This record gives sequence, C-alpha cells and structure tokens, in this order.
Amino acid sequence: MTLALYVLDVAEFEPLVRTAQGAGMQLRRTGDYWELSSPEPQLILRRQGTEIRTALWHAALTGGLDGRIVSFTSETIHLEEDPS
Repeated sequence: MTLALYVLDVAEFEPLVRTAQGAGMQLRRTGDYWELSSPEPQLILRRQGTEIRTALWHAALTGGLDGRIVSFTSETIHLEEDPS
C-alpha cells in the first residue's frame, strides 16, 4: 500500500507541496489536485518553515488521503498506512 495525500493545486498550498517533496514524497498531478505519495509506511510533515498560516494548514487534508491520521496539530501532520 502507498501512503498518499491529495492537495488542491493552488498557490496557497505550494509551500506544503514543497515540504512534502522535501520529506521524500513524490508528486503526480490528478485533476485539480497534487497526489503526494510515499512508499514509506508513515510520514510526518512540519508546518515550521512553510510560512503557511494555521488556518490554511488545517485545510491541507480537505483533498483527502490514502492512509490514516495519527496526529494532526497546528504544527505537524503525522500520517501512516491504514492497516486494513
């Protein structure tokens, strides 16, 4: 199984996309979204350094994901593969 995060392709989310790439995720365009995928079983993204406002950070998961949320705070998103 692959861990994936779907992020709306708008300028406001570009820093998140760059952060995900820096964390080892691969990009693939699908419709109006970026699919950020990782072969790793878990992933932690940090808001620090992205300059994304907290409200926008909290909207980052509105595109959906393949996996499960372990922790989602104003500073980190921790995702892992869904064991089911």
